[in-house]
Amino acid sequence: MEFLFVIDAPDSLKAYKDTSVAMMRAAQKRGHAVWVCQQESLHWKKGEVAGAAQRISLTDNDEDWYRAIGGEKRHSSRPLAEYSAVLMRKDPPFDLEYVVSTWLLSAAVREGARVFNAPDAIRDHNEKLAIAEFARFTAPTLVSREPERIQAFIDEQRDIVVKRLDVMGGENVFRVRV
Repeated sequence: MEFLFVIDAPDSLKAYKDTSVAMMRAAQKRGHAVWVCQQESLHWKKGEVAGAAQRISLTDNDEDWYRAIGGEKRHSSRPLAEYSAVLMRKDPPFDLEYVVSTWLLSAAVREGARVFNAPDAIRDHNEKLAIAEFARFTAPTLVSREPERIQAFIDEQRDIVVKRLDVMGGENVFRVRV
């Protein structure tokens, strides 16, 4: 089987903690071919969604975790429906480029591509807002853009964690104690 992973730039991934790398290593161990592309290479032309992808071989070394097969050059574009599976693993920011990528992936699904995670689900179901479905099991939570409302929440709770909804990573999370 051939798996295409839509990821951030491979050199930006931290293999020791990135679940996409773990998934690629597991696929390779099972004998599957692993291909990678970035969201900017996804495109629609002549009724098909395709992407310029590079086949890679993975190592167990977290510092030097992959090798491009066939050299560093990008392979020509290939329809996503030709892969056994396409895995959308691009991290936020959840910006217009990300939304357009999910639109293209949704079109690829209609063309017969097997895309995981479902493009409409990752577009329409923000992972940070998903906790609202389980409010009775969570700490007091506020989602707001209004400074006054946020300040009132800080005054009331006195110890909070602040996260942006459109990005990931520890540098975008901070704690406020009053």
